[in-house]
Amino acid sequence: MKQASFEFPQWLNEFVPDDEFFAAAYDEVGEQKRAWLKTCIARLFDWYGPRKDPSGEIVRHWQAGFDTRSAYAPVDFGVVLFDDTLLSPARLLAGLVPAMAGGVEKLLAVRVTEGAPWPKPILTGLELAGQEFVVDLNESRARKLFSELRESEASGAVTVLGPRAGAIKSSEMQAASRMTFWRPRFSRSASVWMEEPDTFDLEVLAFTHPDMRFTVYGAESELPGESFTRAPGAFEDCISVAADVAYLPASHADRGLPRMRLVLGPGQEGCWVWPDLHLDHFQSHCTAWTIGG
Repeated sequence: MKQASFEFPQWLNEFVPDDEFFAAAYDEVGEQKRAWLKTCIARLFDWYGPRKDPSGEIVRHWQAGFDTRSAYAPVDFGVVLFDDTLLSPARLLAGLVPAMAGGVEKLLAVRVTEGAPWPKPILTGLELAGQEFVVDLNESRARKLFSELRESEASGAVTVLGPRAGAIKSSEMQAASRMTFWRPRFSRSASVWMEEPDTFDLEVLAFTHPDMRFTVYGAESELPGESFTRAPGAFEDCISVAADVAYLPASHADRGLPRMRLVLGPGQEGCWVWPDLHLDHFQSHCTAWTIGG
């Protein structure tokens, strides 16, 4: 199932950001915001594991007269593929930490860009999570990378975040390789219900998701930036217009589900999880059906 010693192509090392970039980003983000990112990472590890049985084998003898043997193990490599439209460290971490929790040892974070500067919270989030192998590639180099990964015949799991990153994935590539691809189908907007003026810390939301639009309902509160707009209406209006995500008090969370795909309560402003990204994405499986022997 697993290759004995998979390694990513050596030429990628040329595109790893200098340590000075990580150090400068770490300092500029500041202690309080780093604490928000650490909370996000810790809760993702709580949610996903870490898995205590990353590999194993199950043998069954069936009354129908046949035997089965199933084995599972972490894939040879994992890639978190994102682009410069993704500015949220929390949503990036939500694609990265599951691979770590699932036991994937060879893990690469790839940003597809044509020279856009690195957002400092993104670099800091990657560093805090312990993701050291990070590269900045243009689209042609990203395609070269995935061509080489396909030709390696190693098993891999790719998490795709962002439209430009999504363009790298193709049905032909997926069909002709041992890579599996997962991509969320979420809009970049959310509704927020303020039961009181301080129900949610909107400043944390602004830091965590600078690339999302928030529509705020309920009690009057100061809005932290242009990505926040106020809307009149009752609670039902708040949850009726939200496409995928709503920030609701814990007492109202059940009214948001299952209409919303993700509901986050007070204290979870700096966190994120992709509800349909599961540990199985980061495992390879094989099965044998036999009779006798």
